[in-house]
Amino acid sequence: MTFVIDDYSTIASVEISSKRISASAMAFEGIEDSARWEQLLNRADRAHSVQAFGYGAAKAANGWHVSRQVLSLNGQPVAMVQALEKRVLGMRLVTRINRGPMFLIDNPSDELIVATYRAVRRHWAMAPFSILLLAPALEDSPHNRSLLAKAGFHKRKGNGWGSARLNLDQPIDVLFDSFEHSWRKAIRASEKAGVTVQVVDGETEHQWMIDRHLQNMAEKGFSGHDAAFLRSLRQSSGSDYVLLQAMHEGRPVAGLVILKCGLVSDSIVAWFGEEGRKVKAGNAITWAAICELQRRGCLSYDVGGIGSGKGFANFKSGMNGTEYYLPGEYLGL
Repeated sequence: MTFVIDDYSTIASVEISSKRISASAMAFEGIEDSARWEQLLNRADRAHSVQAFGYGAAKAANGWHVSRQVLSLNGQPVAMVQALEKRVLGMRLVTRINRGPMFLIDNPSDELIVATYRAVRRHWAMAPFSILLLAPALEDSPHNRSLLAKAGFHKRKGNGWGSARLNLDQPIDVLFDSFEHSWRKAIRASEKAGVTVQVVDGETEHQWMIDRHLQNMAEKGFSGHDAAFLRSLRQSSGSDYVLLQAMHEGRPVAGLVILKCGLVSDSIVAWFGEEGRKVKAGNAITWAAICELQRRGCLSYDVGGIGSGKGFANFKSGMNGTEYYLPGEYLGL
């Protein structure tokens, strides 16, 4: 089933019946056009960068098959999802969905949530030898976990994703005043120390950021995006891939990569050197990123996770964003 929507701003106002909805009534449409995908993404209730078109394209450049689907009910789109598939000889063996599906209507009913997740499970998990691993974009709660179970999903492992978002749809001085005193003090101290921040887009600066990121992972013993993926992500995302660099006395002392996803922006990679820490460059570069993203029309800034170590989590918590937690990875059978 194919549908055409001329005015995407009307999607959020679509009224869906709270009566029983069958998963078989859901229609899937594949989306190949990046502009259309991003236009829909602007309407998503909880957009995440891992569902951005450029993110999927970067994964495709590194061995995954990408399937982007819009789910409709009675001719109206209600959800969208980007799935990453591992295929062998054309046969889909494993599908990963990270922080999806995303709903395109406000406050979906329990029936619609169950029907949507059940349709996703049937679409990707019912083929022979096919496994579906899904990290849903739902707030972690006993109620939502019960809805996932009703849709046929089983908790697989680990804790869920936790992060926080800042509301950029407010005057910038009001946002600044919402930070903890220590955060505001650190930004001013960094300015006094002569730290400057700029958006950069040269090959040298991007390679510098990748090198710092790889060194950081090796020194601190954590895993993250590799160099090939970051290069592909930059190429596939265009101006939505934003690199900022903090300078002190002519030297780069901090770097931050942001990915814009619809009206949301996520922190992807960050590095703060020892010299940068002394002059509070981490605070300065993060604040500069927030101002830049608001200028670009983003309504929300995601700090990029709050469970990545006590010190870094404390750093992020000082911005007083609205915390959220997702329920972790599930298996669809």
